[in-house]
Amino acid sequence: MASESEAAERFQLGLGLTPLLARLLAARGWRETDALVEFLYPRLEHTHSPWLLHGMERAVERTRAALAAGERIRILGDYDADGTLATVILRQALRSLGGEVSFALPKRLEEGYGLTPAAIERAVADGVTLAITVDTGIREHAALARARELGLDVIVTDHHLPGEELPAALAIVNPHQAECHYPDKGLCGAALAFKLAQALLEGKGEANGSASASWPPALRSYLKLVAMATVADAAPLVGENRVLAKYGLAGLSEPVNPGLRALLALALPPQEGAPGARTVSSRDVAFRIAPRLNAAGRMGGAEQVVELFFAPPAEAAQRAQTLEALNQQRQQLCDAIEAEIETRLASEAPAAGDVLLLAGEGWHRGVLGIVASRVLGRTGQAAVIVSLEPEAAGGARAHGSGRAPEGFHLLERLEACRELFDRFGGHAQAVGFTLAAERLPQLREALCRPAEARTAARREAAGFELKLSEITPALARELARLEPYGEANPEPLFEARGVRLAAPPLQLKERHLKLAVEQDGARQTALFWNLWRDGAYQHAPGRPGWEGLTPGTALNLVFRLESGTHPVYGFRQQLILKDFTLAVRGRSRVAPA
Repeated sequence: MASESEAAERFQLGLGLTPLLARLLAARGWRETDALVEFLYPRLEHTHSPWLLHGMERAVERTRAALAAGERIRILGDYDADGTLATVILRQALRSLGGEVSFALPKRLEEGYGLTPAAIERAVADGVTLAITVDTGIREHAALARARELGLDVIVTDHHLPGEELPAALAIVNPHQAECHYPDKGLCGAALAFKLAQALLEGKGEANGSASASWPPALRSYLKLVAMATVADAAPLVGENRVLAKYGLAGLSEPVNPGLRALLALALPPQEGAPGARTVSSRDVAFRIAPRLNAAGRMGGAEQVVELFFAPPAEAAQRAQTLEALNQQRQQLCDAIEAEIETRLASEAPAAGDVLLLAGEGWHRGVLGIVASRVLGRTGQAAVIVSLEPEAAGGARAHGSGRAPEGFHLLERLEACRELFDRFGGHAQAVGFTLAAERLPQLREALCRPAEARTAARREAAGFELKLSEITPALARELARLEPYGEANPEPLFEARGVRLAAPPLQLKERHLKLAVEQDGARQTALFWNLWRDGAYQHAPGRPGWEGLTPGTALNLVFRLESGTHPVYGFRQQLILKDFTLAVRGRSRVAPA
């Protein structure tokens, strides 16, 4: 295999890349020119035919028969952004084909995660003869066995990892099942719903590719929803996902659906100096749009997301406001639980082990995953957050959600003690479960292993070194070719060594830090968001205190680049700091991944 420097040189000569971008791509592991061409220049032709998915032919055949016969069809989805957007895609596609379609999403606080026998029984009672799951179902043996008993045909479309045995369903569309040889295993639930819609709308085509030129306009319009779900569900933004997200994000700049327009108007403030269409990035989706979509499910009303996208113009704004209010409630609950956890961690020595398991009475189960992600982000340690809730018959039930760093397979840990759970499921780095509270000590013992066990799994990457003089508008244009950023394609982190403070530091809104830094005559602005928490400056190893930030101090910076257009100053870039330390001669700090 070519070395990093050889690959960079080949990318320069063969693809006409600038030396800096070629070096950056080589440093990120790229070696093959053909694969890099598809990455840098994604096209819809790079997507795969839906017919390559095992179970697709059976699913389409049964769905078309139901449409032709006027059968009642019900979509059974999940309550997160991926599940609700998948529901919107498939519902709209089936309605466009004349289908009589209803949908049902689980009530998170009443029914918990996943497909239940009760949902199947309600569908049968309503005269439904075909149910199609989206983003759920692959581990729901009891619910699907009940469907078979009642004569309800069920098609499962799900991207979660299956168990040792597949459930009893008419057809299963899941790229992770052993019989499926689909080239890209990383599709989210909404992308699989899109693939089913694609097969239904465009008809059976060649099984060796996707004739995107023949896609009807409606199919292309669904890419906006697929892009939002892909980013929201932290699906890897490489391969086919990158194509779908790239085109979908581009479409979000000119939304047509009234509900989507209303949502974006609330989530995305107007860009400075840009009165036209607003460019929507993957960061916008991850930090502004997805939280509002997820809030409804977390707070117990996921159906409101689906109804938003089918709302008439007169109702769209009010429905979007409802999501906004739910998101604000969600933020307050997260902050309260996180504050309680921080107090506990500060006063108690956590139990030894590579998984941090924290439980509290009455913690809102809808926000446990977010809190687990925050604890993971602050500690670097796999975090499992559990809410203990009393039961009417006595005792208590534990509802938990866990998040783990890359390379740590948390779902395998749960598989190893599956007898403890009422229900569980998820991905390698994101899980959810329910069990009797009395079994919590056993779970802690089964999950937590000596901390040394995770050392090899955790990974740190060095920031790509830049000189301040290399931070130019041309660099911003080059980096834009790497977007959209997300899982498996993170936004690049850079490191500038030995820069000096050019002026006294500024504290903004009593929370943020603003620095003016210079190096060899080049000057830049650097911002560190939320460096003060609850009024306290956040210290870290090697980081100078507030009193040590004086003009002339030499620093090493770790940062991402943010670009924008100001109505007065025009194009400008600033450094968004992830960390900074005192520069020490002969030694540089490794940047956090």
